[in-house]
Amino acid sequence: MQVWKEKAYYFYGTLKIAVLDLLREQWSIVLTSLPRGIPWPYHTSSAFHGATTAILDGVLYVFGGRDGNVVLGHNIFLALDIEALRWRHISGTSDHKPQNYEPNLRAFASMWAVPETRKVYLLYGTGLRAQAYVSRLPGGSETDHTYKDFWSFHVDDNKWERERMRGNFPSPRAEFAHTWSPALGRAIVYGGYHSSLYTKDDQALEALGPGVHFRYSYFGDTLLYDPKTRLWQMVLVKGFPSYRAASSLVCDPDDGKVYLFGGYSNAEFSPSRRNIVRPYNDLWQLKIDMPGGSWDPEDLERDIQQERLGPWARCAFCASIGVGWQKCGGTCGGQSYFCSKECQKNGWKAHKEKYNCRKR
Repeated sequence: MQVWKEKAYYFYGTLKIAVLDLLREQWSIVLTSLPRGIPWPYHTSSAFHGATTAILDGVLYVFGGRDGNVVLGHNIFLALDIEALRWRHISGTSDHKPQNYEPNLRAFASMWAVPETRKVYLLYGTGLRAQAYVSRLPGGSETDHTYKDFWSFHVDDNKWERERMRGNFPSPRAEFAHTWSPALGRAIVYGGYHSSLYTKDDQALEALGPGVHFRYSYFGDTLLYDPKTRLWQMVLVKGFPSYRAASSLVCDPDDGKVYLFGGYSNAEFSPSRRNIVRPYNDLWQLKIDMPGGSWDPEDLERDIQQERLGPWARCAFCASIGVGWQKCGGTCGGQSYFCSKECQKNGWKAHKEKYNCRKR
């Protein structure tokens, strides 16, 4: 979903798009069109998802995605003039043909637009080979293919260019959150998922049995991309949201603040009482110590023992990190965690004085 002039636009694979009027708080369905004689490139008779979108100067750009007929993914690249409600098919197809000078077919990539460079940037994504394998379709395999390429499209030159990965760039992944921050002059990337990158977690191994590894990875890192220097950098943080995929990053156009919301992870990867999937409905603000980063000097005084480290908590007394630490049940509303009854007993006096906490 992308916002342009007080309206949000949601593309779901057909000539019809959903539009939310942000002032009236009202949804509507709008019919768009293609030039005469040009067929719609997606299969509209089956479920569609996994495309990525961006808006630049009143044009909605759409790349990739998958439908029931082509489960591997597409490399279709479209542009919608929002005022005229008319599409332009720029490049790509649903055919399984390797491309050298433009991105190949994929779903769950990330795309953002940078007005200063007049470019739309496309990062990573995945070819859904496992679903094609199950459906006995061409291109299938037991594991998905996660891309490690980075592209830009110049909207004036109408040309794709493959970007070099320089600096401390993100590892290959899909389903990661992304946004462009005009205040920072940076693209921001958070989290994501890799379907075949193994993860070793000693605490999880104790719970699941010796020799057990996760055959996939969820990420919880934050990275920035500067289109002027073309360099990536990692953000070092005190605390961070839990490892997750399919979350949303947004930048408030009025004050430049950056927020992250939602997402999901596997219930064993990020321990949860749920059986398979752990969904999130938490809201975070990203603060970075650089111009436009909404940084407050008081953030330096934040108690590191109260910071969440993904799915882990830090004991308020011994500072050990783990899963399943007990939250204080007093009047403080759970400001501190304790790893054992002994630590709770030893740390109670300091905790009570700091938060004016009393037993319920």
